[in-house]
Amino acid sequence: MRKFFHHHLDGLPRVMPIRQRVDRLGYLPNKTNWMRYESTRIVFCFILRGNGRLHCGNRWYDIEAPCILTHWPGVFEKYGPAPEGAAWEELFMGYDLSLTPMFDSWGIRPAQKPVWPIASVHTVRRLADELIDYAQNIEERGVADRIDRICQRLILESVLGQPARPETAYDAVLDRVRDRLQVNLSLALDTAALARECGMAEVTFRRYWKRRFGLPIKHDQINIRMQEACRLLVNTKQEIKEIAEQTGFQDARYFSHRFSTLIGMPATEYRHRFIRRVDKSPSLTVARASSPARRAGRGRRKGRLQHGC
Repeated sequence: MRKFFHHHLDGLPRVMPIRQRVDRLGYLPNKTNWMRYESTRIVFCFILRGNGRLHCGNRWYDIEAPCILTHWPGVFEKYGPAPEGAAWEELFMGYDLSLTPMFDSWGIRPAQKPVWPIASVHTVRRLADELIDYAQNIEERGVADRIDRICQRLILESVLGQPARPETAYDAVLDRVRDRLQVNLSLALDTAALARECGMAEVTFRRYWKRRFGLPIKHDQINIRMQEACRLLVNTKQEIKEIAEQTGFQDARYFSHRFSTLIGMPATEYRHRFIRRVDKSPSLTVARASSPARRAGRGRRKGRLQHGC
C-alpha cells in the first residue's frame, strides 16, 4: 500500500534541467482534513479519488474526482473532502511563483480555473502511478529530472482534456455518442435511450461516461455547447439569442445565465475581450478552451500559510 510523502525538490540536482522544475511534491492516499490557506507558490492538486468542496473568492465549487485544484499566490482558499468523515486521494506538485507568466501563457489562469475535470483519466492515472513510484527514491540520480517531466506531462494531459484511447468496447461506443453530441448540439439528452443503444444499463452507462470523459454526461453536454458558443461569439457577429438557439438553448436568458456561471463573465464581455476582427487580422484566432473555465475572485483574507495538503 502506498504511503504519504511530502518532498522538497528545489535543492535536488538535475542532470538535464528544464524551466518547469517542481519544488514540492506530495501524495496523500487518504486525505481527510480541510485546508484553509493562501498559497506562496503555484500548486496543482490532482484529486484522483473522492469528492469534496472548494471555496475560492466568493464561490463554492463541487469537487468530483478525477479533477484538478489549482492554488495561486494571493488567493485564499478552503477545501477538503465531503461529506464529513470522507477521504480522497490527492497528488500535488508545487512550482515557484516566478513561473506564473509561463502558466498564464498556457491558458491556466487563477481567476478563471480554480478547478477543472480530468478527461484523460487513464493516461493521468498511469502517469500519477509512475510519479508516485519514482518519489520513493527521490535522491537517486536523474529521479528529479523524471519527476519534472512527468509533472509537466500530467498538467499537459489535464489541460488538453482529450479522452484516452479506447481501451474497451464501451470506450469506442461512448466516443461515437459524444461525437453525436458535438455535431447535434440540440440533441435531447435521454440517457436511458443512449444506454440501450450502447447495450448497457443506464447506471452503467453513466458510470462509464464519467470515467471516460471526467464529467457526468449532462455536464459534459453543457460544456460541449459552451465551447461552440465561445467559438461563435468570437468568430461571428450573430446575436446572443441566435447563438443560444444554435447551441441548443431555447431560452436566451437561461443561456446567458449558464454562460456567466460556467465561463465566468457575460457572453457580451467574452466577445468584447476575445474577438479578433477579420479586417485587422488575416489569421483569425479563436479563444476557446477544452472545457469552459470557471471564474473565482481573489480572496482578501490576509496571512499566508505554507501548503500543507
